[in-house]
Amino acid sequence: MNDRTQGGRRTSWAALLAFLALVLASPLAHAQDTSLEDFDEVDPYTKGDPASLERLGIVRTGSMPWTETHTSDGVRETLGGVPVIFLETEHFRIASTLESYKPKGDAIEKELLEAEFAALKKRLRGFKAPAKLDPWLRAHLYAQRCEKLYADFTRAFGIKEEDFLSLEAKAKEGRSMGQGPYLGQKSKYTVLVTESTSAMSRYLKAHFQVELEYSYRAKWPDGYFLGINFEAFRQNGREFDVCLHTALIGALAQNLLDGYRDSHQAPPNWLRYGLAHWFARKIDTRWNQWNAGGTGDLEADKLHIWEPRVYGLVKNEACTSWAKMMGWKGYEDIQPREHMIAWAAVDWVLTARADTARALLFELAEPVNDYGPERPAKLLAQQERAFQKVWNQTPAELDKAFGAWVLKTYRK
Repeated sequence: MNDRTQGGRRTSWAALLAFLALVLASPLAHAQDTSLEDFDEVDPYTKGDPASLERLGIVRTGSMPWTETHTSDGVRETLGGVPVIFLETEHFRIASTLESYKPKGDAIEKELLEAEFAALKKRLRGFKAPAKLDPWLRAHLYAQRCEKLYADFTRAFGIKEEDFLSLEAKAKEGRSMGQGPYLGQKSKYTVLVTESTSAMSRYLKAHFQVELEYSYRAKWPDGYFLGINFEAFRQNGREFDVCLHTALIGALAQNLLDGYRDSHQAPPNWLRYGLAHWFARKIDTRWNQWNAGGTGDLEADKLHIWEPRVYGLVKNEACTSWAKMMGWKGYEDIQPREHMIAWAAVDWVLTARADTARALLFELAEPVNDYGPERPAKLLAQQERAFQKVWNQTPAELDKAFGAWVLKTYRK
């Protein structure tokens, strides 16, 4: 967790997998994929038309930069020559090997897709909702989803593009905003979505020297990376596209948070995990429940509905204190039900205290480029200063204010 890779601190993707409870016991498979679906080289929806691409917010398709160390051609080569779709949007570079997907009748997924199709129809002339999502459509949907998250993230915290102008001057004034225009990163956020575990494992081993075949998020020298694959979800009973969608959004929210101000992952873990839950649960709460309990029987199991559970914890004086949450050093410090508390804390900040969310994030993301033994103490002190400066409250006072809000807001 504290290793450095390619000029930046590496953040293990196992954290997100843990709260999704993806237990993968199959051995690594490094043989070249031979069963992946072939698809058109030219996007059948835009046919490469510049005006159509612009309406979809696509800056470029095909060969493109990826990160400082390699281009999209390097991604393709590492994946073993499998078919790859590359899309570049305003804030992301996306590579997808996802195959065609036929919705399986899930009502919530159907509603979400219908809304996305309606949005595409407004921007893409002649688009008709299909019975099956082909590889190009899936890539376009994930591009739209990534950009929507970026917009939602910046809106939630009142972040503006001009915040990342005149960076040298701001740094000299003691208000460092990072190294570039993408929330403080030099380069756009990279997202690799693969169909197979073997393709993902090859890429992760080649570029991060990790023996994993599921998913991972990491720091490049110039930006952030997220890799995730659909086969891992299917192998664990999560065969809907909405399962992948929910997980990707949660993890990507963490990358946006960590990228902000290029802070060296200074924001506290209650915010990091709570924010991942907060955005993921706006997609589908059912696939964001596991570390807080749940049987997987979605007909009988309502444990994914967290509001009454958090209400019960607060009412019974069993809620984790802010002082404890502030001290979480990593995922392993967080008990299953405490994920609900972290989510509720973020819900409180971004609703009841939305007018101060921008100021709070700025203070919590003050860069801390120290990974030595004093780092935990520095991060804790930074939180205490932030709460005093923005809210003029101590952790004990936060307990009272947060608890009162929960009892009022989450009442059955």
